[in-house]
Amino acid sequence: MKFGDHLNESAVPEWRDKYIDYKAGKKRLKECKKILSLEIDQLNSEGSSSNVSRYSQRSARSRSSQMVKSYTFLQRQCTKDFLENWLIEEELNKANEFYLWLLEQSKKTFVVLQHQILFYRRQRDNELELRNLSQMDGITKQYGSIGAVDENAKRIWRHYLRRLKELLVKNDLWPSWPKGLTGVWKEKSSHRGRETFNRASLPVTSDQAKKLLSDALIDFYNYLQLVKTFRDLNVTGFRKMVKKFDKTCKTEELVNMMDYAKNNYPLFKHVHASVTLMTQRMQQTTSAQATGKVRVSDETEDPIIFWENKTTEWYTKDLASSDSAQKRHNKRLKKLSVQYTLNEQMIHRNNRAIVQMFFSGIGIGVSTALITYTLYLAFFYRQGNFMIHKILFPLWGGWYMILLLATLFQLDCFIWHRIGINYRFIMLGEFHSKNGTQLFNNDFATSAISLQLYFLTFLVVPCAICAIISFHWQHITPCGFIYLGVILFLFICPNGIIPYWDKVIGMRKWIFVTLFRLIFSGLYPVEFGDFFIGDIVCSLTYSMSDIAMFFCVYSSTPNNQCGSSHSKAVNIMSCIPNYWRFMQCLRRFGDSGDWFPHLLNAFKYALGVAYYGSLCAYRLSGHSPSVRAPFILFAALYAVVAAGWDLIMDWSLFQTAHQNWFLRNDLYLAGKKNWKTGKYSLKGKFVYYMAMILDVAIRFQWIVYAVAPKTIQQSAKTSFILALTEAVRRFIWIIFRVENEHVANVHLFKVNGESPLPYPVYDSSEDSELLGRDSTAIDSISLSNLASTLEEPIAAYHSMLRRKTGVFDSLSKSIPWAHAGDFQRPPTFSSDNNWRGQDSDSESETESFT
Repeated sequence: MKFGDHLNESAVPEWRDKYIDYKAGKKRLKECKKILSLEIDQLNSEGSSSNVSRYSQRSARSRSSQMVKSYTFLQRQCTKDFLENWLIEEELNKANEFYLWLLEQSKKTFVVLQHQILFYRRQRDNELELRNLSQMDGITKQYGSIGAVDENAKRIWRHYLRRLKELLVKNDLWPSWPKGLTGVWKEKSSHRGRETFNRASLPVTSDQAKKLLSDALIDFYNYLQLVKTFRDLNVTGFRKMVKKFDKTCKTEELVNMMDYAKNNYPLFKHVHASVTLMTQRMQQTTSAQATGKVRVSDETEDPIIFWENKTTEWYTKDLASSDSAQKRHNKRLKKLSVQYTLNEQMIHRNNRAIVQMFFSGIGIGVSTALITYTLYLAFFYRQGNFMIHKILFPLWGGWYMILLLATLFQLDCFIWHRIGINYRFIMLGEFHSKNGTQLFNNDFATSAISLQLYFLTFLVVPCAICAIISFHWQHITPCGFIYLGVILFLFICPNGIIPYWDKVIGMRKWIFVTLFRLIFSGLYPVEFGDFFIGDIVCSLTYSMSDIAMFFCVYSSTPNNQCGSSHSKAVNIMSCIPNYWRFMQCLRRFGDSGDWFPHLLNAFKYALGVAYYGSLCAYRLSGHSPSVRAPFILFAALYAVVAAGWDLIMDWSLFQTAHQNWFLRNDLYLAGKKNWKTGKYSLKGKFVYYMAMILDVAIRFQWIVYAVAPKTIQQSAKTSFILALTEAVRRFIWIIFRVENEHVANVHLFKVNGESPLPYPVYDSSEDSELLGRDSTAIDSISLSNLASTLEEPIAAYHSMLRRKTGVFDSLSKSIPWAHAGDFQRPPTFSSDNNWRGQDSDSESETESFT
């Protein structure tokens, strides 16, 4: 594999701009080759090709070059422009400064984890002593209560309740009050608008602490591997780029360049001992990094390997209570090794994607033909058939809409995969201790898109078969119940019955848990999946209405009274998705304390409830003129507010201050920037303009009802077509919404969600008092002076309440990043701030970012 492709597949998406721009370097070399081609031919014809010069010894404090023997004028010019001005001044400085910042972040995390391990050791030893002292007393109490039948029954009851609570907590289904209504609110009073996570008031046992520390150590271990691979890939890239320059320009600059870099840049210093080994390993094996388990004496030699070894020691010794546990921990670490590129033999030997795509293609293709036939019957069958047009078509059309959005979502995933958006981390937080780092491999076989399509096929095929049978019999029974039974079986199906079904356990669980949390919105903190599925369900009001219609058909109500023009329940169901999102926005306000954007977002969804409620009244009244005016008012307000929110908040477009007219600076769907001008092509930006126009146009689909009110009374076809356009709009919205979230992660250089810790994090002065002499070795190396020139990336979402500038100025600077507050982010820790949320209260940081 060529190194350019290898680098492209191996780069962490959120750090992509910090790697050496290898492709731009190759293009620059082509320009040098064109310039030198005539001169080199002339020198060869004169027999003077042996006159090759070298750099003189370069001072560690100077980057200027001094020639001992003169190159030709054009060779000197290419050397200065390419090596000095571009490769060193721009690319090497960029990569090295970011590497220093990564070291600084890793150092802070290492210090925090070191403190946590010391606390854990003390708690574990204290609990062991207390357990030994109270063992006999506990036995006496246990046997003394044998005769108490009622007490035993209560104990059994409490035991099962505790088990139920543990199950709900484990699956994130245990309800909780908003943080603003708990004791944390008092702590936040002086830091209004900032989420605070304080576990000091939540005592944990040593077992609970061990579980939390295990996840935190594995996350840190994975993070260190990413930093190490970032370093190794860049060093290899610079080395190969200078070799290409020597080959193109007939020079000998590699040795001088490498010596200069080793003497002046930590990026090269730390990797110097393993460059050769890493290159050989990259050519012969499947990993882009040097061999693991390399021992170093202290942090100054190679801080990453030192921290990695210490983390391994803590995880396999301190957090392992037995020899078998230690073996399991070692085995787990081996499975978490980063594999950025896979050789072709391994891909084809383990590639299940081919089989999954084969069966998915056949199943979805056949299903599409059957579904198309049922739609043909629904649209063009004789108009007198009430069962097909008024009952079967809406009921099965609701399922069609759900499956269509699920299929379009897979297309979204493929688009993100092709343009390098780390959607799996955004949606599932997949960079976590349970999953390792395989998501950073950009091969399609490892993207899980084929597996998701395979899972979807088992939902689409039964739906198509049941639907066509139902249309043929002209009755919903028993096909409707059969399909519901199929769905239930697929979600509880044990492994081994269906091939690859064990691979979708996490997917099935995630869908169930997210839908459960959505139904009880307001009782749970809003995570990405909660708000994301909530927004998707807002585009499935057509399918939601069919739930009430299904029960109406099987009730004593006449079938001709089950449509949207007669049934209140059918119309009310269309209001519920916006109500769920309304409750989620209130919960976000309760958790964060930020009125912007959460209360404004809640107002938008309240308008959505009012819009669908007025549409309900408009339908039930038979398009009465007295109800038509409120309907038009609420529909127009909701369309304007929702369309503006889509473009400005969710997509962060309409930013007139940026170089791309009405767009933002980072446009992943616009393709690559021109390597000379640094601008996107107009053709690439046209995708964004078309998406903006389509989103606004589809938001105003309610005009169909206002202009042609008679369509409401025979709304089966009209409602289906409008629901189809809404599904298309949501398909487009998802693409740009996730892209916008990726932009925020790129600005934050965020690649993982940090695990919560069991003990509070104190500053250095408090640490020394609490830990005593154990803390003397913590500050053995300080990297702050090395990274002093690097501007630290900071959180892009800040509360406007704590800004001293004007409201409008604060609002204008907060709007482009307001989307990042739609959901609760994992807690982070800082050495100078006890358990803070992702929000930052630094005014200077806010100014520098915005």
